[in-house]
Amino acid sequence: MAHEFKLSIQTLSKIDLLLPRLKHSVFPTKIIRWLENFDENEVDLAIDLLSVYEYIPFNEFMFRLNDLLFEILKGIPAEEKIIIFPYGKVGKSGTLVTYPLKNTDAFKRRQNDILLTHDYENITNPHEYNHFVFLDDFIGSGQTFCTEYSKVDYVKNWIENNNIENVYLLSTIIMAEGKKYIQDRFSTIKIVSEERNKIFDKSLSPLKAFGNINEIENVAIKHGGKNAYGYDESQSLISYFHCTPNNTLPIIWSERKWFPIFPRFASIRMDEAREFKKEIAFYIGICNRLGIDLYTGNSIIEQKKDKEVRNIKHNTKQDHSVIALLTLKNYGYDNLIICHLLGLTREEIKLVYYEAQELGFINTAYDISPEGTQFLKELKNKTKSENFRKESDKNLEIKNISYVPQKFNGLT
Repeated sequence: MAHEFKLSIQTLSKIDLLLPRLKHSVFPTKIIRWLENFDENEVDLAIDLLSVYEYIPFNEFMFRLNDLLFEILKGIPAEEKIIIFPYGKVGKSGTLVTYPLKNTDAFKRRQNDILLTHDYENITNPHEYNHFVFLDDFIGSGQTFCTEYSKVDYVKNWIENNNIENVYLLSTIIMAEGKKYIQDRFSTIKIVSEERNKIFDKSLSPLKAFGNINEIENVAIKHGGKNAYGYDESQSLISYFHCTPNNTLPIIWSERKWFPIFPRFASIRMDEAREFKKEIAFYIGICNRLGIDLYTGNSIIEQKKDKEVRNIKHNTKQDHSVIALLTLKNYGYDNLIICHLLGLTREEIKLVYYEAQELGFINTAYDISPEGTQFLKELKNKTKSENFRKESDKNLEIKNISYVPQKFNGLT
């Protein structure tokens, strides 16, 4: 920690304004911890950098895939056969695109024409296909794609040997230099993607609006180490719900003597998921300790003979899952991510939804209801005074300041 963040109405207001930009994907305390990596006189520069950060949650990711796939499909006549190939290694980000893609309207409308596969070499009757679409979430320098595409006995030869005429590259975002790198080598490939420029590009960067692009760049270089611009100096400033590309500036994701705001590695994200689960369990425990029912707020203290006893009705795994479901729905998470975080199968999460609907917290459209939102706020208020889990000098300082977010779409 380079400095201890000074809390005031002014500084907290700046953080409050960042939350919508970051799609409410992080808590204010996490932003504060990240800002404490910097020297005190660099904090405003770091805030300006976050002000142009691009975070893509699941729903937006799916929306982008839908639009881009539709752009490709509108140029392909109906009933012409299409191969979509997620070319990343199995388990890597390229393969994580397949689930949301299959659930887009664009895919569903043409699913009889589309074969989505990792195993192109074993396709039956490959000559039936006229179109081959490479699929990935993000493309930075373009080197990985070109290396994989041009390997001996790899997909390029297979496409040519089977006389497949049209080749596309579909990615939600591609860096401008990566796009040029690919087109210079394979000009016939049609790239369909949103384009982004280097964040410190003096003529095209959104940081130009702040008038301090050089100062922000110097801070990134100072704290980013020898690869301060990210992989192949891509200068990206992007994270997804499932990963942060290494093309993004390391001051965002690095964990070397540094607190990352959007970690790159799964181990850190899993640790955060565990902490989230602990917090939910903690709320339930506090309600039990206070002697109030988790859902109604009524007393759970009963008189039996000459003793007062606690009749705890709601402290099960199912109750834990209901609270977690409401919290994650309130943040806009998709069911795929909720299942991952809570360790639930599709059948299990259906039961959680049913329970939440019975309580009136989830509506018939499977969205959180006004009653569910109000319940989360009341739960936070009930347990706030008892929250001793993370008692520290810094946390005590935070508690002494009245902080009411203006737009935070979560627990306040």
